[in-house]
Amino acid sequence: MKWKVRTISILAIGMFAASASAITIDVTPGQSIQDAIDSANPGDTVSIAAGTYSEDIDFAGKAITVVGTGVDTIIQGTGTGPVVTFSNGEGTDSVLDSVMVTGGAALLGGGVSIIGASPTLLRNIIANNGAASRGSGVYIENSSAELYNNLIIYNFHTSGDPHNLEIVNASPIVINNTISRADSNGIIIRGPSAAVIMNNVISRNGAKVDRERRGRGICDFSGGNAVIQYNIFHKNRRGALLVNGTDYRRIRGAQRDIDPPQLIGNLDGAPKFPRRLRRDFEDATLPDDFVLRQGRSRARDAGNPDPAYNDLDGSRNDMGFTGGPFAAP
Repeated sequence: MKWKVRTISILAIGMFAASASAITIDVTPGQSIQDAIDSANPGDTVSIAAGTYSEDIDFAGKAITVVGTGVDTIIQGTGTGPVVTFSNGEGTDSVLDSVMVTGGAALLGGGVSIIGASPTLLRNIIANNGAASRGSGVYIENSSAELYNNLIIYNFHTSGDPHNLEIVNASPIVINNTISRADSNGIIIRGPSAAVIMNNVISRNGAKVDRERRGRGICDFSGGNAVIQYNIFHKNRRGALLVNGTDYRRIRGAQRDIDPPQLIGNLDGAPKFPRRLRRDFEDATLPDDFVLRQGRSRARDAGNPDPAYNDLDGSRNDMGFTGGPFAAP
């Protein structure tokens, strides 16, 4: 069987063709992001200034871009549900870009909940959110969402065993993200899901909970439908990959090109962050703690060699949230 990976679809990141009447709605601290979303029309951009915004937001089916300045634009959830919700059929032209999503607590999707919608998540930090059932960081169901260059870290369970990124009956693209420091699996895939998981750094997920060790890099229960290629795994509590009942605790030598072919190019080894990772979110320095160390990382120039995935400087893809064509300049 020949495996084909969907071509990156949003290299129109400048991005989506907006109508001539599209406008930018500026939001500054003290104002409501949700009010701006509610007043926006298709093609509009909601531009959020640096600052902390204490609210949960819902895209309400709108084909708009909500964009911040990066780590300094903080959407601080109310703790009564997902911080960001997509549940009204949004497509990839509904874009969340360059914000920090934190403080969520939900049954499904503590940080971001995507159900029956297919938005684009781009260059966000999704950190310190909790879930009671599934998807402590991000939950994706019945969706073809696209996730590029996100930092999904320090998300946790409030009960049960949710996972940092949970994919259920969905076929998302998950490319060039860094997924780390969750207290269970980095990614879990359930049901007939044809997910594409590529060029990611997946490290130090898992914990010891009630004397039980839990947390792999990826658990794939999709029946072999997922494409998992060119990722690097490091020190996930119970190993790198569980696929179709086969447990790859580490990926070495010839195992890098695992048969079947949808598992080629994966590595095991330290991505070499600049310093020892902080154990707790409160002690972390974001996003600097998760940037690849210059010149010493196995994750550098190790992503998919197809030029479509090249870094901004034209070199081969660096795995993780700082690599690929959509990385922050």
